[in-house]
Amino acid sequence: MTGIVLGLVLCAIAFAVGAVVVLVPSAAKRTTAGGPSMRARTIGATDRMLQDQGWYARFGERLELAGIAMRPASVVTLVALIAAGAALLGSVLALVRGAAIAWLLPAALVVLVILGARAVIEHRVAKRRQLFAEQLDDTLQLLASGLRAGHSLPAALDSVAVEAESPTAEEFARLLNKHRIGYDLAQAIEECAERMHCDDLAWTAQAVGIHREVGGNLGEVLDHVGDTIRERNQIRRQVRILSAEGRISANVLIALPLAIAGILAIVSPNYVSLFVTTPMGLVLIGISLVLFVVGVLWLRAIVRIAF
Repeated sequence: MTGIVLGLVLCAIAFAVGAVVVLVPSAAKRTTAGGPSMRARTIGATDRMLQDQGWYARFGERLELAGIAMRPASVVTLVALIAAGAALLGSVLALVRGAAIAWLLPAALVVLVILGARAVIEHRVAKRRQLFAEQLDDTLQLLASGLRAGHSLPAALDSVAVEAESPTAEEFARLLNKHRIGYDLAQAIEECAERMHCDDLAWTAQAVGIHREVGGNLGEVLDHVGDTIRERNQIRRQVRILSAEGRISANVLIALPLAIAGILAIVSPNYVSLFVTTPMGLVLIGISLVLFVVGVLWLRAIVRIAF
């Protein structure tokens, strides 16, 4: 038993070293004397797999939205290595406990790593979109100032792409590049609004489209739109502050059953094993999962305030 545990621990260390070799270019170069490096072969194989499955473009766009400057294949490889290490760690704990229920731990840890990686990416996407929306009133003020100074709208957008903070600078540079290759400017702004899930920017695209058809003082229009957006942002912040307690309570209530189940599976596996070794236990687990899903959806519906 001690030899098996030691072997698994050494394998986990090997996976950690492999992660460094695969994902750090300098380490990969030091380990290869000639030909394609281990990193290049692994990343290339993962690239081909993602392209064959049709996931490369969608996953790459998601990483770009999250502000993660890594190739999709690198992220997938990193998550796979972490999941393999978590599975080995779970196997060690299962061998130490020696109970049948404990062997669910490796699978649970792998699922937890995958879901955790996805949750991190989605959280970064949501935070980036929220930051973009909060910066929009200042962005429109900068655009209006450029128009009043005599610049054209593309030139004013270029100044925003250079002077604004992230993520506004990157997104406006993206829409400006689309305009330079032939996209209509209002259409490029609408696509940026859809990409960032920003209704306020969609209003700006409509204002630009109306201005191009009927004329008028676009700088003054942008000032009014910016004032409206600033007031909406203030109300949105107040709503988030007033609903913060409810969101935290919902997260605690969702995480508490999962945490207790995981702790009991490690501390007292014989007690938990009754739920997976008896028919009544399986029925109770099924009912509990259904009620858990209903409770999660109910809590999220309560704390989600549309504005």
